[in-house]
Amino acid sequence: MSAGGCNGCEAELNAVGNVNFDLGRYGIEFVASPRHADGLVLSGPITHNMAEPLQLCFDAQPRPRFVLALGACAISGGLFAQAPQVERLFLEHNVPVSYVPVCPPHPLTLVVGLMDVLGIGVEPRT
Repeated sequence: MSAGGCNGCEAELNAVGNVNFDLGRYGIEFVASPRHADGLVLSGPITHNMAEPLQLCFDAQPRPRFVLALGACAISGGLFAQAPQVERLFLEHNVPVSYVPVCPPHPLTLVVGLMDVLGIGVEPRT
């Protein structure tokens, strides 16, 4: 869910589905409805106008569920951390959050972060 960011992280999220990074080969896919999702990938600093939709989206997910904060804005508010339009209470009242750092994170960093949260190991190729 994009919660008010610059769309840099979303561009990288789109890239994980292409043939170069192929997130689907690990059985991970993005779905259109939170009711079909096991987790929520969060990008952006969480603006006031996105705080309620974010909470509604999270609440609609079946349990167990997780949150993966993607990029500097989702992790700490990034450049927007001190902006009066930012509301970060969501991260204080929900399940533990896993983090994928950097701004924006490389698609492989996202793949590794998702696999780590899900406990999927990859054996090295020989």
